[in-house]
Amino acid sequence: MRIAPFFTIAIVGFSVTDCLASDVRILSLPESVQGTWAPSAGACNGSGPEKLSIAPKQHSTADASCEIAWITVTASREGPVYSARSNCARTTGGSKEAPSYFVVSPRPDNKLAVRMPEAAEGSDMVTYQKCP
Repeated sequence: MRIAPFFTIAIVGFSVTDCLASDVRILSLPESVQGTWAPSAGACNGSGPEKLSIAPKQHSTADASCEIAWITVTASREGPVYSARSNCARTTGGSKEAPSYFVVSPRPDNKLAVRMPEAAEGSDMVTYQKCP
């Protein structure tokens, strides 16, 4: 009967360790998500508003340019999820900088699941493909 408290403490200890190790801060977005992305091959041609450019510490669209303040990586079943806290400025209209979150998750076959900063809270991620 004295063994039961030890197992309880061990299980609680492992659970707490797993919770603490789930999010990690990194300095820049990895090469696997960098580049130019679009929701379709047709959108890769030209300078459409759907195109997304991702660099190690910034991301931009035709409408906004964003500097990344910090990045958090969270593990998921499908792979890593990168959440970037950004300061974005509209390239049209001259509005002030506004803080926002940009979420990306690499997928197989040069795909990228993306939730743009202006997306509504709780909205689904959109799949993008890498442009040549």
